[in-house]
Amino acid sequence: MEKEKHMIKLIASDMDGTLLNDEHTISEENIKAIKIAEERGCHFTIVTGRDYSGVKNFFQEFDLKCECILSNGAEYRDINGDVIERITIDNDTVRKIVQVMMEANVAIEMFTEDGMIIINEDIYKESLLQRFRRYNKGKTDLEIIEIARNMYDTWKPEMIKDVEGFLDSNTDILKIMTYHEDAQYIKELKEKLKNIEGVAVASTFANDIEISNIQAQKGLILAKVIEKMGIKKEEVIVLGDSFNDYSMFTEFENSFAMENAIPEIKEIAKYITDSNDNDGVAKAIYKALEWK
Repeated sequence: MEKEKHMIKLIASDMDGTLLNDEHTISEENIKAIKIAEERGCHFTIVTGRDYSGVKNFFQEFDLKCECILSNGAEYRDINGDVIERITIDNDTVRKIVQVMMEANVAIEMFTEDGMIIINEDIYKESLLQRFRRYNKGKTDLEIIEIARNMYDTWKPEMIKDVEGFLDSNTDILKIMTYHEDAQYIKELKEKLKNIEGVAVASTFANDIEISNIQAQKGLILAKVIEKMGIKKEEVIVLGDSFNDYSMFTEFENSFAMENAIPEIKEIAKYITDSNDNDGVAKAIYKALEWK
């Protein structure tokens, strides 16, 4: 017999592949559903692998005022963008991660409280173009270059030449990322990185790797947040599509996988909603709002 459904008080949604469609924007129907939920007293929380610079433009464009969990759970910010909680990777672990990645000759992106830091500048710029080609099918090379240039200008990454000097500086690192066109190469590199103690190794797509403190996972920090808010787990719905959403689906029973989600997420989801290109978030919200 199905367990009794509870009135939903918080909706937690991933961004890429979930709230955002394949045009990298939020549909009118998704925004409408979020506003209806908020009018009924629900909190809406974005839970993403992006850092704050990667989400705040959406808040402005769509008049969203919500809390957000960033860098796969390494940071939690309130509706004003103020940091409430932050979980970093310790310096010795950062050094081990960087060593493995440099040996693999891949781009290294590090997210800090002050912005993005890049090691292997030339490799990074090439991987950025490869990334945007893959995720913007149908666009010309000139359009891809323009998209990459705009994102580069938005992120304003700092390029590090003196790697040892940087590693000795004890800069707080929230998340470390890389990307490679060869998904098999990424898979093998992930296995090497998983041997480093105290880290969570996840992905948004098959061609990237996202590393954070083992405690900095989406589901774990969301569980902490709702406890402080006085909200029960059964009063939360979570939505996602990829590897870095896995901890939300194990922590929260009321889980919605997108139709475009990877098989591993669909297998553990309680519900399957429509795809990110067909207002899947809105349809999940409307379904949950019917629960009493």
